[in-house]
Amino acid sequence: MLRVPDGTDLVIGGGRRIGKRCIIPVVRTFTVCRGGGAAVSLAPVALVFFEDGCEYIALLPGAPRGAGEIIRGLRDDIEREKERMRG
Repeated sequence: MLRVPDGTDLVIGGGRRIGKRCIIPVVRTFTVCRGGGAAVSLAPVALVFFEDGCEYIALLPGAPRGAGEIIRGLRDDIEREKERMRG
């Protein structure tokens, strides 16, 4: 049986390319496990934009306190997604 802990976490979502600009969502997951089942809620908290060597992070309303620091900790995941988008 899969063990999924209750809680929240920030994860990097699948990025998309629009013209020369790439957008990668940062998503808050909220997991609740009860009686052998699990429910997961996903809510966007930030968008990472990059284009022509420049990168910008836009925190969305409702982003948790300290989200910027947490996002910096996800740098490896962001770089992996950027490489995937470059093809």
